[in-house]
Amino acid sequence: MKILFDIGHPAHVHLFKHFIRYLLSEGNTVIVASRDKDITNELLKKYAIPFVSISKKKNGFFGLFIEFIERLVRVFVLERRYKFDLAFGTSSSIGFLTLFCGVKSYNFCEDDDIAVPFHALISYPLNTKIINSKGVKYRFWKNKRVIHNSYQKLAYLHPNRFHPDESAIRKYSLTPYSYVIVRLSALNAHHDIGAKGIDAELLSKVISEFGDYRIIYSREIEGSHQINIEDMHDVLYYSKMLISDSQSMSVEASCLGVPSIRYSTFVGKLSVLGQLENKYGLTFGFQLGQEERMLEKIRQLLSQKDLTADYSKKRELLLQDKCDFTEWMINFFQSEKDLT
Repeated sequence: MKILFDIGHPAHVHLFKHFIRYLLSEGNTVIVASRDKDITNELLKKYAIPFVSISKKKNGFFGLFIEFIERLVRVFVLERRYKFDLAFGTSSSIGFLTLFCGVKSYNFCEDDDIAVPFHALISYPLNTKIINSKGVKYRFWKNKRVIHNSYQKLAYLHPNRFHPDESAIRKYSLTPYSYVIVRLSALNAHHDIGAKGIDAELLSKVISEFGDYRIIYSREIEGSHQINIEDMHDVLYYSKMLISDSQSMSVEASCLGVPSIRYSTFVGKLSVLGQLENKYGLTFGFQLGQEERMLEKIRQLLSQKDLTADYSKKRELLLQDKCDFTEWMINFFQSEKDLT
C-alpha cells in the first residue's frame, strides 16, 4: 500500500516512528511530509525516516493560514505523484485528500475538540476517522470516532518501546534524580493564541526552590536545548521533576513516572492531563493566579522521601490500564487494510 504521513511537530515523529518502521518492514510505500518546526526534521533524520519537508513554520494567524495553503498544495502534488491509499497524521491537510481524491484519512488527536476548535472545524468533517484517547471530550462527528485506551506518548514511551539508558545522562555529568528539567514552550501554535505560561519572574521563584538541584533548560521559543534530541527521554526519565508550560512534555513525564508541575492557561482544559492528574496523581496543574500554590506543591514534592519510588508505582498503575499505542496502531491498520 502507498501511505502518507503528514507530520508537523517533533512529538508526532515519536508518535509514528515505530509504526512507520513496521509499515516499511511489511513492504508498504511510506511518504512522510514534514514541517520544518523546531527539531522535527532533525528527529526524522536521526531515526533514518525518509521525508519531504513541505513547509516551514510561520507565526501568527495570517502566517499559519499561508502555511496551511502551502502545505495543502504540496500534499496534493505528492498525491498526484504517488496515488495514496491511506493518510495518517495530526494535520488538517489529509482530510482534503479524502474530500477531493478519495484517500482514506485518519486524524490522531489527544486534545478535546473545544481546545482545538479551528482544527476540529476544518479537519474532522473531512476525515474518514478521528482517533481519540479514551476520555477526550467531543460533541460532533461521533460516528467517525475511534476510541483507544492509551495515550499517544505510549507509542514510544511504553516499556515495550522505551528502555532507559543511564549512560545517556552521564554525557552531561548528571546523576539520577539530582536535577530538574524546566521546559518552556513557545505557545505560538494555532491553538495557543492568547495562551500564557511561565514568565521570567515566576521562573526565578521556581528555580530558587530547588537549592542544589541542577536545572536543565529546554526553551522552545529560542530553539535552545541543553540536551541532544536523542537523549531527551532518558534525561527526562532520570530527572527529579519536570516544571513546564508544555502540555506535551507533561504527558511524557507522566508516562515515565516523573512528577510534573505545569503552569499555563491550558490547565483544566485538557481531559488527558486531567485524567493523569486526578486519576493517577502523576502531574499537577496550576492556572494564572495560583503561583503560591504551585510553589507550595514543589516544596511538598521535594520533601517527600520516597518521591521517585512512589511515582514509579503510580506509573505501574497507569501501565496496567493503558496499552502499547504502537501495537494498537498496527492492529488498527490491519483491520482497516482488510476493508480497503
